[in-house]
Amino acid sequence: MAVSPAEVILVNLAFTTRDVTPPDRLAAWQELVSRAFIPLAITPLGTHGRPAHFEAAVTRRDLGGVRVWRVDGSPMSAERGRRHIRAAAAGDYLLAVHVAGAARASQDGREADLGPGDFALLDSARPYSIAFRARDRFAHLIYQIPRASLDARRLAGGATALRVAAASAPGRLAFPYLRTLAAPGWPPAGEAPGEAFTDIALDLVAGALRAVAGHHDGPPPRGAARIHELKTYALAHLGDPGLSPRSAARASYISVRQLHRLFAREGLSFAAWAREQRLRRCRDDLADPRLRHLAISGIAERWGYRSQAHFTRAFSARFGVTPREFRTAPG
Repeated sequence: MAVSPAEVILVNLAFTTRDVTPPDRLAAWQELVSRAFIPLAITPLGTHGRPAHFEAAVTRRDLGGVRVWRVDGSPMSAERGRRHIRAAAAGDYLLAVHVAGAARASQDGREADLGPGDFALLDSARPYSIAFRARDRFAHLIYQIPRASLDARRLAGGATALRVAAASAPGRLAFPYLRTLAAPGWPPAGEAPGEAFTDIALDLVAGALRAVAGHHDGPPPRGAARIHELKTYALAHLGDPGLSPRSAARASYISVRQLHRLFAREGLSFAAWAREQRLRRCRDDLADPRLRHLAISGIAERWGYRSQAHFTRAFSARFGVTPREFRTAPG
């Protein structure tokens, strides 16, 4: 009996085509990828035109603001063309971390051949393709990263489809950390994954990608100290419903217009940045077993939401599930 991919789309997702009748496996995988991940065209490789021999499995977890996918299966290719990309969609960055087998990632006229431990960046807002070739099965990690999280680390879009080799100095630092962060047994039972761990991973990734792209870190950009001051103030006042560009600007003795200019250099607004910080902290509190005694409304209020209805709408739009569904999801 075929299992509908819609039945397994949860906060922590697990799906295998082995639960689907062989003739329906490719179609089920295609549907799952397009619904739960991003729209892509999937083509089996090396099956001699026999889709029934196709196999694939995936797990998904949310960790500190990024989404981590573990994929393995028989050889296949994935292609994201212009027809898959909505004009209004900003798109996340995808960090392709290869674990077993061989892969070739292509974007922006470049190709990166990936072996175990190598990784490369892809931009889901533009066409790309990746082919997984293996004698038997491949294994792969995908870190789905909000655009602002890497753009704020001065990562230029020119770093796509560039291979960070496992044996390189950046690779020797970054790959073991990325693999551990995505491991099924991490974090230990009863411990909520903290944003700090993900921030370390993104710092390592951004540094590695800047290195392979030939970007040398110079002095901090103009206004970096001021925006750090603004963010420090805002983080200390996230629980205050009155936090606003005006209150933050007043605390730093600058104008609201200057505050907006500083945040514009990072590609986002103060309001969008503060909303993301609040939602991340609400999500971490909802996932923390030590805070099960707190009502959802209490967690929302703790992080500056006056209205639970407003919080529910914002959380659902950001994470794809309601706060209650997130809290009660298995895993």
